[in-house]
This record gives sequence, structure tokens and C-alpha cells, in this order.
Amino acid sequence: MNYQYIFRQKQVAVSVTKRNIILFGVPNYPNLGDQAILVAEKKFIEKNFPDANLIMISETDTASCLWQIKSAITSDDLIMYQGGGNTGSLYPLSERNRRFLIRKMNNQRIIIFPQSIFFEDNLVGRYEQCLSSKVYKQNSKLTLAVRENYSLTRAKIIFPTTKCILVPDIVFSLMGTLSNQPVHKLPQKALLVLRDDEESCLTAPFKSELTAMLGKRFSTISTTDTMAQNVDVNRMSLLNEKWAEFSEADLVVTDRLHGMLFAILTERPCLVFANNNHKIESTISTWLQDTERIKLVNTRSMQAIEKVIDDLKWQSKDDLRELEQKYVPLKKVIQG
Repeated sequence: MNYQYIFRQKQVAVSVTKRNIILFGVPNYPNLGDQAILVAEKKFIEKNFPDANLIMISETDTASCLWQIKSAITSDDLIMYQGGGNTGSLYPLSERNRRFLIRKMNNQRIIIFPQSIFFEDNLVGRYEQCLSSKVYKQNSKLTLAVRENYSLTRAKIIFPTTKCILVPDIVFSLMGTLSNQPVHKLPQKALLVLRDDEESCLTAPFKSELTAMLGKRFSTISTTDTMAQNVDVNRMSLLNEKWAEFSEADLVVTDRLHGMLFAILTERPCLVFANNNHKIESTISTWLQDTERIKLVNTRSMQAIEKVIDDLKWQSKDDLRELEQKYVPLKKVIQG
């Protein structure tokens, strides 16, 4: 990264007449949840700060773009970093890019969009946590937004000198922007959106048993994922296609945080299984306690899961518009 920073510099169009908001960490990897975060961040900035010059820098260009930005921006400009669930040791490249940015821009105001924090309780996790703790404290103008209560508690311990604010995952801000189909009175189609990576807690035999149980209750069972190719050039069309796929389902079953959030955006009832960290459970307990169409499943009993399905409020439209007010702290820190 130091080599890219010094020798492989890329040109960036920094405005000299407008306030610049430079968003680093733009995802060019195939997770549509992260792409939805980026779309929501862009809309959030454009809606609330329409006069700003928004510059977006991909995560892989962090070092190569940083030199020119550092030499061109003023104290009125703002550095921001992509939100998500990669503050920690599970995705070390993202955390190292973020640390590099904070270290090189230690006198500039930086705001990190809502993140979840998870450092593994092992040698690697403790080492990465120590490095991040040391780097974050080097910038007294750093603000870390976290998206649920567990991460807020961890942030206060790991980053005691860093200003932390609690706001919902930025994808919640897209609520009400999609046109959705009604859920059938007699549910017909179930959509499975299940992980197949290191964050999954569901075994292959359990997934097979779950699919078989749902097959007895629904006429159609479909599977999908929130991964896609060529996301950096087809981001919006891929998201619209995915949201249309969710909107056609009568029930979403997922262990992905943004599988759950896509269900909320498309107003679908949703069964949610926890993954191997806290972010799903803590998001629900922080923001969705009274939501009737989102149910967290902590059992592996098919009979119990069927009971949860029976208790879902199929036609209910949960009013989550009050979450819009929860972004006020984020607006205030961006305003400066």
C-alpha cells in the first residue's frame, strides 16, 4: 500500500469551489448487500448535502488515490468510509485499508458510515484489534458510526477515545423507495437466501430438511443469493433485479443481514437465522423488536419453525418510518 501511495498515484478531480465529500472503500466485490449500502450512502449524501462534490474511491484504489487527495483537500472537506460489517478481523483487507486511510489522514475529519464490529477471539483477532485500536486513536477527528448496540458496546471498549454514534444500517434509509407487489393471502412462494461461506451457522443437512419442510407448505421454493458479478458497472440494474426477485416471494428465509434488509425494503415476511457473529441478532434487538413480519429463529426444530411461520403477520405493514429520525446524529456530524 505504501508503494501504491507513493509510486502508483491516480488522478482525482477534487473541486476547488465546492465542499468535497470523498467516500473511500467503495466496494468492487460481488456482494449486493455492500452495493446496496453504497447506493444508500450516495442517495443519503445527495439528499441531505446536495451542494457537496461527492467523490467515490474504490477500496482497491485507497492508497493510489490518497496522495493527491491529501495534497488537494482543505479542512472544510470531509473524508468518509464505506459502511458494512467489515470492521474487525473477518475481512482483514478492508480493515487494513481503513487503517491506512486513518493513519495517513490523521489530521483530517473522517466519518465511517454505519459498521458492525467483530474481532475474533483468537490470536489473529486480538492482533488485528490491537492494531486498529492504536491507529484509530491517532485521529482525534474520527467519528465511527455503528449500526447496532453490540457494536456500540464493543466500540467503546476497543476505541475509547474515538467518537462513536449509533445509527441504523444505511440501507434502512431506502425504505419506501421501491414499488412492491402485495403478499398473497395464501402464501405460495418461499425464497431461500442462505449463506455458503465462513459466516454461516447452518449445516447442509439442516438446509435440506428446511427446504423439504417449506416444500410441503409452499407451491414454489426458489433459492438465490446476494452475490453477483460485474457489480461496479451494473450495480443499480443488478440490485433492481434482485429486489424484483424478493418482491415476488411471499416468504423470505435468510441468514444474511442484507437478505433481511432486502425483505424489509420489499415488504416481505422474513424468517431470519443468526450467522456466526452478532450483527443479525443485534440489528433486530436494536431496531426491529416490534416488527411483526421479521422473526428471528433460534431453533433447529422443524416443528418450532413451522409454528413461527404460522405466527407471521403476512398482511401487516410494519411502520418503520421512525427510523428516519435515527439518522439525525449522522447528518449532524457530516454537517460539522
